[in-house]
Amino acid sequence: MSKTPVHAIAFDFVGVFFDFRAGDYTPRQLAIARDFGRFVTDQEHIDYYVKTYASTPEQIVEELRYICSHAYKIREPDIFEKIPRFKFAAASNHLSFAMDWFRTQPVSEQFEVFFASGSLGLAKPDPRFFDALCKALDEKPENVLFVDDTLRHVLAAKDCGLQTLHFDSKKVLSEEINRYLADHD
Repeated sequence: MSKTPVHAIAFDFVGVFFDFRAGDYTPRQLAIARDFGRFVTDQEHIDYYVKTYASTPEQIVEELRYICSHAYKIREPDIFEKIPRFKFAAASNHLSFAMDWFRTQPVSEQFEVFFASGSLGLAKPDPRFFDALCKALDEKPENVLFVDDTLRHVLAAKDCGLQTLHFDSKKVLSEEINRYLADHD
């Protein structure tokens, strides 16, 4: 039986490629950071926080950018030395501000696609998210390995025809990817 080759890997952002680390935040900023993912679009987040904190949109955007630039630590900085070269995508239910920050990191040069629900208006587990992701990668779903730590997102991606890896954050990402590839070669 022939196995379907992987041409691209799409990583979830927080919990897979990055760990969340609480930076030196004010209580308000920490509350905002813990609330990431509550809404799909950037604008929904901004509108909610403007109302909740009686702030201007500009103040909220500045805070969101600050939080996103201090919240994440790359889980495995040398991962691309340990796994084969593919097309890589960041695929997250996150604000576009997090992807803006990610693009400033040297490791982002390995990525071809930066896919954030905040700017797309689509979020996992919506099948349209996975369809749009595959189109952005210019790959058939069966040639994309989707790696996420949330089971319902993994199951939704699988239902859309993607290959999937449900990642346990206690494990080493590169080892799990290489094990998956060896088992599916």
